[in-house]
Amino acid sequence: MVIDPNGESLGEMKTADAILKAREDYDLDLIEVAPNSKPPVCRIMDWSKFKYEQSKKQNNSSKSVEMKGMWFSPVIGEGDLNHKVERVLEFLSKKHPVKIEVRVRGRIQREIVFARMREVLALLEGKIKLEGTPKFEGKNYSVIVYPLKLSDKKEKKDEKPSENAQI
Repeated sequence: MVIDPNGESLGEMKTADAILKAREDYDLDLIEVAPNSKPPVCRIMDWSKFKYEQSKKQNNSSKSVEMKGMWFSPVIGEGDLNHKVERVLEFLSKKHPVKIEVRVRGRIQREIVFARMREVLALLEGKIKLEGTPKFEGKNYSVIVYPLKLSDKKEKKDEKPSENAQI
């Protein structure tokens, strides 16, 4: 099966005829684009353009996801807390994982640190997936969160509350 440079099918041809047509009529190359199909599909196009498009596809598919971070003070104000949570949601909307930290300085009681982390996670509830549980790394209490995938959202909707659940 041969396809011309405009994308129109020229029908099935012998390989030698297709190569001859590509060279003489179009001054281009014959490139096999689907070797496993029956019959194999070949396209008349420029070889260097084809290689460029292939490398471009390969580069686009290998994008790495960058880890973002957001830290909170245990004594952060309400407006600042909401602003930072909005920033975390922006990162998550761009499919970045986010490391959320509550930084401990001085003589802050651990209960205050735990409460702040619970408050941040409560504001993000339904939009994130946690990696493990929050834990102390030195003086920072941190957890990594990921954006919910479409399949994760469907699973949450499908879950029915148990009969003993309080509403």
